[in-house]
Amino acid sequence: MKISNILICAIVPILVASCVHRSAAPVKKIEQPIETDELTLIKQQTELNNPYVVNAKTQLQQLIGTKNFDNYIKKTGILSCQNDENQSSCVLNFYLTEYYKLKYNQQIKKVLEENLTEHKIELSKIKATPANIKNYCDLSADFLAAVYTNDNQKVSNYFQPLFKMSEEDMSSLHAKIIKDNYSHFLIDENPSILQEMKSEFLEKCLDDPKDNIINYINIFR
Repeated sequence: MKISNILICAIVPILVASCVHRSAAPVKKIEQPIETDELTLIKQQTELNNPYVVNAKTQLQQLIGTKNFDNYIKKTGILSCQNDENQSSCVLNFYLTEYYKLKYNQQIKKVLEENLTEHKIELSKIKATPANIKNYCDLSADFLAAVYTNDNQKVSNYFQPLFKMSEEDMSSLHAKIIKDNYSHFLIDENPSILQEMKSEFLEKCLDDPKDNIINYINIFR
């Protein structure tokens, strides 16, 4: 065999091996930069080395719950702090404002629910029996007498809570009595006439308690 042929036979396997080696080399992937959403970015920027923001966020998160937290703060406007010159201060103020707003609303709701429950319990104890109707007719007469004579302390401290009267109810009652000029004239001329007025009212009340017992619908619900 010629030397040239021998050299060709030797070189070809080397080239083939080199090509196989190159083709088997792993291809390096180009890593794409991970995009950070606006909310995550603003939280990272404002919480870094700022325990006040972190504490305020934690308080609000405990109130709202982790699951709904991000949606809540986005809807209520935290992203408006993005372009604020003092971003950390803006976010801190946002967290605190939302926290105290929700806390206040929860307290108001709790008080209203407690009052409503107590109101329902007390009202459920009162039945429209003849004895109760007579009792509330007597009390209604005394209630009206106290309003006619401007005994505001007795009205506020005793009759208003007893008859479950709201401020709006009381205003209506006062307005109605103020218009009764004739009765005011009689009382001014002769204060003892008040007892006669109470007796007449009691008699009328027993004949028609629904229209004469003050706040009858709520008392005998």
